[in-house]
Amino acid sequence: MSVDHGDHRGCSTGRRRRDIDGFRVMAGTFTAACYYQYMLRIAPAIALMSALLCPPAIAQGSTAPIRDGGPYSTSASDVQLNTLRAMLRQPEAAMDLARVKLTIDHMIDPTVDIEGLLAQLDGMAREIRKLYPANASKQVAVETLRAYLHGPDPQHPRPFQYDLDDPQGTKVTNKLLTTYLRTKRGNCVSMPILFVILGQKLGIDVTLARGPQHLFVKYRDEQGRLFNLETTSGGFPRLDSSYQRDTPMTTQSLTNGVYMRPLSQRESAAAMAETLRQHFFERGQVPRGIAVASAMLEISPDDAETMVSVSYGYWRLEQKNFQAKYPNPDSIPHELRPYLRDLQEKQALWRSKAEALGWREPEQAQEEQYKEIVKKARNS
Repeated sequence: MSVDHGDHRGCSTGRRRRDIDGFRVMAGTFTAACYYQYMLRIAPAIALMSALLCPPAIAQGSTAPIRDGGPYSTSASDVQLNTLRAMLRQPEAAMDLARVKLTIDHMIDPTVDIEGLLAQLDGMAREIRKLYPANASKQVAVETLRAYLHGPDPQHPRPFQYDLDDPQGTKVTNKLLTTYLRTKRGNCVSMPILFVILGQKLGIDVTLARGPQHLFVKYRDEQGRLFNLETTSGGFPRLDSSYQRDTPMTTQSLTNGVYMRPLSQRESAAAMAETLRQHFFERGQVPRGIAVASAMLEISPDDAETMVSVSYGYWRLEQKNFQAKYPNPDSIPHELRPYLRDLQEKQALWRSKAEALGWREPEQAQEEQYKEIVKKARNS
């Protein structure tokens, strides 16, 4: 079943980042006492983030931390990052979102058969095209696509559905297109991406759009009117006001284009890279994840949630290189304290950039409401 919940906070394009008290310990103010107090104040938040976001940090045997807080020093020779950058910088007219998505998925899972899946997607587009007359309007085409994917369609009795076992899209593998095509259970990353890929193959004017921790479809009809299509709720239209009611967005974020606007082809490709960023973070390859986020921000400088993920990445590096190694702040070598300040400055900088665009931390009450909606849907 589809969940017409209107609240997609949990189905995120990135992991949730909690606001940490004491987040802004700045250069020039650091002392041993300050660090000790900082650690005491954020300890509960660290425990929560560790449970939600990553495995517990393991103290290293060496006394010196890995100096990976700055720019990723070997990124120029990183084949995957170079491939990603080349895809994002190619002319939009030559940009095939299906190939972009599958290439990124292959970086995460080398068993992904790019050419085989491209052929499968072309076959799906041919099937859909046969279901409506050649001279049909784009409205007929988009409705046929919706019915093909989400039902009811007698020829496809098992439609693609929202995955209620992982409604928050927390597992990277569940965001891969190959997983969605195989299981027919998706989330707010895989579902709108497949809709847009097939829609573009059919000549329909569709693209991705962002909401808070969410992707959805923007469709432009033959009169130039824009509509939202919510693939996690059967692919049906949804009003802007409905999104803004259920996932609050500041006026500033809307004015700055952070949310609700149709993304360009290049911006849509950049949005697909968020899964790769998450993959690197989960594998402990935080500098590579930050490098992916940087490539995304080159294309989408108003992507506030990616800015928050960069901030979180630097927090991960601080946790690994200092919090896990030096429970007693007096034991931090003096020559390493500038590095700690650098990490903390970067955390504050990127979070402040996101806040300047209008991004705000989602309320815990909204998260709990979302979980209740999913629970009811699963029970039914």
